[in-house]
Amino acid sequence: MPGRPSIPRVLAAVLLHIALGLCSPATADADPDYRAWITSMKAAERGPFSRIRWFCKDGTLLPPEPFACKDHGGGNQHAEWSEQTVALHGAGYRIATFYADLDSAALLESPSIRDDLAQMLVEQFLIRVDDGWILRRARFYRGAFQAEGEWDGARRLLLTLAASNDWLTGRFLPSRTVAELVPHGKETPTAHRIRQLALSLSERDPGFMTLRNKIHSMPTQGDAELVRAYAAKVSDPRLAEEFKLLAGEIDRMHDSDPGTALADLMAKLPASAEFTKRLRGLAPGLVSGSTPAVRFAASAAFLRELRDVLSIAGTPEARLQALDVSLVIEAEHFAAATSVRAQVEGMSRRQRLDLLGQTADALYGVGLLSRRQLDALHASIGHMGAGNPDLDLYRRELRYLSLAADWAAQHLNFHFATGMEKLAELEPLALMFNQDQLRGSPLLLYSTVVDSLVRDGNRLAGVRTQLFGKEIGAGVRAVNPGLAQGILRDGRKLRAEQFRSDGIYLLPETTAELTPVAGIITAGEGNALSHVQILARSLGIPNAAVDESLLDALMPQVDKPAVLAVSPGGTVALMAENATIAPVLRKQKESAAQFINLDLTRLDLKFRELVDLSRLHSADSGRIVGPKAAHLGELKRHFPAEVTEGIAIPFGIFRQLLERPSPDGTTPMFEWMAGNYRRIGKLPAGGEQHAAETEKLRNAIHEWISGARLDEEFRNALRKRLEQRFGADGSYGVFVRSDTNVEDLPDFTGAGLNLTLPNVVGLENICTAIQQVWASPFSARAFAWRQSRMTQPEHVYPAILLLKAADVEKSGVLVTADLDTGDRDWLSVAINEGVGGAVDNQAAESLRISLRSDEVRLMSQASAPFRRRLDPSGGVVSLPASGTEYVLRDQEIDDLRRFSETLGRKFPAIVDASGQATPADVEFGFAVGKLHLFQVRPFLENPAAAGSEYLRSLDPDAAKMRQATVDLGGIPK
Repeated sequence: MPGRPSIPRVLAAVLLHIALGLCSPATADADPDYRAWITSMKAAERGPFSRIRWFCKDGTLLPPEPFACKDHGGGNQHAEWSEQTVALHGAGYRIATFYADLDSAALLESPSIRDDLAQMLVEQFLIRVDDGWILRRARFYRGAFQAEGEWDGARRLLLTLAASNDWLTGRFLPSRTVAELVPHGKETPTAHRIRQLALSLSERDPGFMTLRNKIHSMPTQGDAELVRAYAAKVSDPRLAEEFKLLAGEIDRMHDSDPGTALADLMAKLPASAEFTKRLRGLAPGLVSGSTPAVRFAASAAFLRELRDVLSIAGTPEARLQALDVSLVIEAEHFAAATSVRAQVEGMSRRQRLDLLGQTADALYGVGLLSRRQLDALHASIGHMGAGNPDLDLYRRELRYLSLAADWAAQHLNFHFATGMEKLAELEPLALMFNQDQLRGSPLLLYSTVVDSLVRDGNRLAGVRTQLFGKEIGAGVRAVNPGLAQGILRDGRKLRAEQFRSDGIYLLPETTAELTPVAGIITAGEGNALSHVQILARSLGIPNAAVDESLLDALMPQVDKPAVLAVSPGGTVALMAENATIAPVLRKQKESAAQFINLDLTRLDLKFRELVDLSRLHSADSGRIVGPKAAHLGELKRHFPAEVTEGIAIPFGIFRQLLERPSPDGTTPMFEWMAGNYRRIGKLPAGGEQHAAETEKLRNAIHEWISGARLDEEFRNALRKRLEQRFGADGSYGVFVRSDTNVEDLPDFTGAGLNLTLPNVVGLENICTAIQQVWASPFSARAFAWRQSRMTQPEHVYPAILLLKAADVEKSGVLVTADLDTGDRDWLSVAINEGVGGAVDNQAAESLRISLRSDEVRLMSQASAPFRRRLDPSGGVVSLPASGTEYVLRDQEIDDLRRFSETLGRKFPAIVDASGQATPADVEFGFAVGKLHLFQVRPFLENPAAAGSEYLRSLDPDAAKMRQATVDLGGIPK
């Protein structure tokens, strides 16, 4: 057990924090006192500790006297946590870890193991980069730590991990990171360690920043002499010694000979095993006399093979030794890469592609790619063939190879993000952890090479992807096409309600609660089939994904006018306003009015009966219910076994509610609403008074609906129908889904704007949910996206679909076309474990599935750390995701192929505003291999974005690119 104060003091501190409510999950910001505590710990002589004690195995705590635990089963002597440290642990912050007392088996069995281990590793990172962090002075507190005990405890943890096949396969990355970051008697000079030392020194000596930047971005063996020369000018003796230590680490990494480590490992592996023979065959390429190119290729292959054989490498001790050797080989690979990088400019395209393949092997070997992703990258390189590909294929495959950076970041996020973000509440520097892991990895060279090839492909095609005049290769990707003018804003620390409609926002990811904005620039692509992305796509809001490192480079342009252009073919340009773009923007503004036009003649507001889902047709959409219930009813006719039972509450019942008195009691609510809309419509548009009066009206409508209790006649009718269709009250759950007449229209999707409440159990809860869902079209976010586009704003009518809950194991979204090309011979799918993750913008497994062959192309693996399952008592519970490489299985893919082919034949055509057939957007799930269908709607592209002459001019002519060939033997200019 980690170091612990005496039991009465622990109990008192924990009880105090329970009483204060501080043991509940932390919010995005820690208690202000907590950060002050961390600051004081950095400066305090004893840091996070109070005194030295013996921690006996029977739980006894004794003063620091010789052999104090002799009669208590033995124990360890070290510092005791202070009351503040105990309180921080009670609030979920895992700091000041003692490995000597760690119960490794109990830690691994803990439900919070992923977050706990992540915090422990991030703490080790902070200690390295922040001059000891909370141990800044406490590391010199005599007796605070016993080095051998800490090493032994860390080794026990590593051996426990090494004994588990799960931790060496699905959780290989965190296992290997423990071996790298937690001292256990094996200190290997690594690129990460060098980066961390350089960062720590530059924080204390700003003059070192230029040299630190070189070490981080363009490292070479010569950096050691540069650091020594710098150290000679440093007046602080302690700082000068640390600079010399950094120089020594650089030398050690570049001069290391892995021969001894390899020989020791080989002696522990079964000599006759095939994997041992393969490793022996690679070893000669790692000797110091080999050329950098040979050592680079051999080390990459060795890392790949070592990971593959780790779980079958014999005893836990042998497996741990293999992990440690993996770190040695990675250092060798990084050292070779610094020499190889200098030769890239003289390499042919084919040589650079070979280099990408080798570096991908290394990325897999260090845990930043899965085997599935590695195979996909090698297949992409193979698609270009032994000959010379056409330019279209060359650029397409290079875009695919560029995905590796996102994939690596997703692996880190899956394992470390929640723990990293937790500690960042105390110490913002913790947010650098994932970046440090990426930038000190083989991804540094991979990104350099793929960027050079993407630039080459763009140059051959006459295309320029640029950020404020700087040409970018692989670091920028198109998500949604569109053209936007606005103010570039940093939204990384803003809440959703703080966003402004004129902003082009830099975001860490696209939030599901996004309010109207002009444009979006995110770190990572996210889930292109989430509700918010589908909504943005239909409205022509441009979205580009950039490597996180580029976000900081954009900071000088923040709060300045900017233009974001994202073409249908994937070209991205972020620029300042200029004379060339001005007429294009004027033309777009003149034609930009995109109003929601409702056909009120179809509405039948006199229909006020509950209606079974099986009775509804697509023709009922906009008449008695919205498109959700109508299209799902139609779907149930053709796929009765795949659609669960449901009951719809039609528009007319909501309209009946509006016949009650208004808030001031003078008129029926509907007339009061209409009168106020007309009054506000006469105010100057865009003015402060117009905005204030609109918000006042919206809030009044929302509050009135939320407080309007359902009458007894309706409640009784609902109770009877629920019992008839679903069974006894409390024996089932329903999804209470909003279904307005202002969504899934040919010119407005409205995806995700209104409320869906999952798995509501019990009549009283269902009635409360109905009121909440009726009110949801008048929430601030839904109102903001929709209302300014309406010519008749009083005619918003929410129907409600009560859909019997299905506890699916996985759920997702399917679009019957390739998102990138529009090809109807392909399906685009996003899917996650659990309920509703893909539509809510979780990082999903994203696939392209061919309808003409067995081909399935991976775009991203599911990397959301949590999944949601239905709680039998109501609502959903959040559980750890499995981290599986494959969410959708082969049989399920075949089921989706068959369904989509049948849908095209049987289901009425789904059309856009011009009457043209559009792809279908289908929400689905699987439970025990059985397909469930939850929704079908049109997948709408914004016609202005798709048809913009300016945006299309940014893309090359596809036919010409297919006719042009690329000489892979040539050297890019």
